[in-house]
Amino acid sequence: MTESIEAAPSSDDAERIAQAAEWDSRFAMHVHRPPGGGALGTAVSAAGSWLTLADGTELLDLHGQYMSMGVGHNHPRVRAALHKAVDDLGYCVDLFAHEAKGRAAKLLVEDTMEGSDWAGRVRFVASGTEAVETALLMARIYTGRQVVVTRQLAHHGWTEGAAAVSTSTINRGDYFDLPQGRVRNAVVQHAPIAPAPFCADCPLGRTPAHCKDANGTLACVRETERTIRSVGVHNVAGFITELYNAAGAYVVPPEYPAQIREMTERLGIVWIDDEVVAGVGRTGRWWAFQHYGVTPDIVVAGKGLSSSAAPVGACIVSRKISDYFDTGIWTAAGSFHGHPLSVAAVAATLETVIEEDLVTHAAELGEHVRHRLTEMASRHPSLDNFEGSGLAWILNFVDPATGRRWTPTDRWYDVTADGETFKPSEFITEACVKRGVLLFPFLPNSMHLGPPLAITRQELDFGLDVLDEALGELDAQPTEASHGHGH
Repeated sequence: MTESIEAAPSSDDAERIAQAAEWDSRFAMHVHRPPGGGALGTAVSAAGSWLTLADGTELLDLHGQYMSMGVGHNHPRVRAALHKAVDDLGYCVDLFAHEAKGRAAKLLVEDTMEGSDWAGRVRFVASGTEAVETALLMARIYTGRQVVVTRQLAHHGWTEGAAAVSTSTINRGDYFDLPQGRVRNAVVQHAPIAPAPFCADCPLGRTPAHCKDANGTLACVRETERTIRSVGVHNVAGFITELYNAAGAYVVPPEYPAQIREMTERLGIVWIDDEVVAGVGRTGRWWAFQHYGVTPDIVVAGKGLSSSAAPVGACIVSRKISDYFDTGIWTAAGSFHGHPLSVAAVAATLETVIEEDLVTHAAELGEHVRHRLTEMASRHPSLDNFEGSGLAWILNFVDPATGRRWTPTDRWYDVTADGETFKPSEFITEACVKRGVLLFPFLPNSMHLGPPLAITRQELDFGLDVLDEALGELDAQPTEASHGHGH
């Protein structure tokens, strides 16, 4: 608990909040909720790493709500920047320069790049999904080609282009549980799909000992090049990746980024690195690619870029690409691109991360998380393994009696076929919420830890203690046979 949590609402406030919640239930469409299900609760305030609900419940945000929180909820500096933006400007289109946009752009292109001068310019848009759309468009304009290759177990957003390069079955604009059990998807898949670089369950059936060729190239990289060549290199504009894969819940093998960089450069293909989740310090570096000593052609950012205080996304592009775009007129304008409130939140977030040294803070807390999870895994047979760095962690659960996944399809989960299986991620989520810690389930056997970068060690330990207790409850769950499923 922190001192910044606000007091419970007054009786008049409570009445207004209850009325708004009722209107939400009646008139708002809800995502990730069962038929007839309403909101998870009614949020009334947030500060730092804590969220407060109308009934007085205070939750430590150990997930960062879709891993979207940068410097934390309602940070004073970010809030002040938003107020100043409203008072000074309010709104103007992206054709104008203004203080916050220039400052945010400079910070992204220079200050977050750890001394590298690869980046040329940044394009601000209205969300991470829209930033992916922009990156796809830029790759196609720059190369004069149309095809963008993606990977299995990918998620890059919900709009048409972003969803087309998203291959996770769980979150691609689908609508489940409709009458007659049908699943409708508004997006037609048209992006070639390369293997996921997911070593724990290699889609190519390889093991680490039997993966690399004589040159040390990973099998998934070799197959990615074959996928590109099967389309025709002359047709392929780009290849899109995540290095910390949120939807797929895995981290790429250490050799993968450098080998993808070599391949895309050799073939003349744009490498798009989606860091909407991983960027702005979450992995213990400003950007996930910086762990691997390589630079992509386009970096996609969002979420923690503004600490989600205002909707924003961004594409940071290489000097070579930005120089190319400087030779012509680009007409892809948007009403909210470079919005004064959004970029003010970006600049304030980045300045806070720098001045409070939150990238180092995240890296140091990450080592503490690694130690705590290692100790938990030694005591809890339900925690099979984990991976990550900084404040971006993936936990994988198994049936403690058998050592096998509760939901056999795992990352290849099909809502219509596997909907009745026991899902340990949902069990852990519910067990933690009862103890005052907010986590979100996503994949059935896996979940993420992604708290705000400014979380304190004391708060983090509280959250990990609660997770420890929840794992104890999962250890005691009936076996898979008792839950009525098999392999």
